[in-house]
Amino acid sequence: MPEIPNDLVLVGIIQKPYGLLGEVKVKPESFDFERHARLKEVYCLGRSDEEGNVMTVRGSRTDEKFWYLKFENHLTPESVIHLSGRRLMVRSEERLKLPEGMVYFSDLPGLLVFDETGEKLGEVSEVMETGAEAQIVVRTARGDVSVPWNANFVKRIDVATRRVEMDVSTLRGILF
Repeated sequence: MPEIPNDLVLVGIIQKPYGLLGEVKVKPESFDFERHARLKEVYCLGRSDEEGNVMTVRGSRTDEKFWYLKFENHLTPESVIHLSGRRLMVRSEERLKLPEGMVYFSDLPGLLVFDETGEKLGEVSEVMETGAEAQIVVRTARGDVSVPWNANFVKRIDVATRRVEMDVSTLRGILF
């Protein structure tokens, strides 16, 4: 098995086999829905990053919501059933340039967090996706605090200056 790089970027999550020709249904995790057409080689990772393999894309198509990919040497639904739930990743150098105002979740850990008065609260430890909306986990002197990632709380993210500005006035006394 080839060594899996540690600087990968998520582009999709395999849902299940689709049809009779070894195709898989993929939930895109990219702002560019047409990205599937440019995928040549992907890393298919399981629950742990060590559990994975490199796969060559031999064909792709979409419907309104999902990608459908075919991989070399996989011609039946039985040959791809074990891929359900796996993450499709590409090397970080293949990461797309984001439109203005967007950031990659992977760029946030380590950024310093400041409140509405300019006081340092801590630093971002991780970003969690909860289904409804993402949460930015801020490591503070009092422990980790999850702040909803929405316009009410997150006012500005500047990856270049490694700074996140938040308005946590409504959470003061409760979480901070």
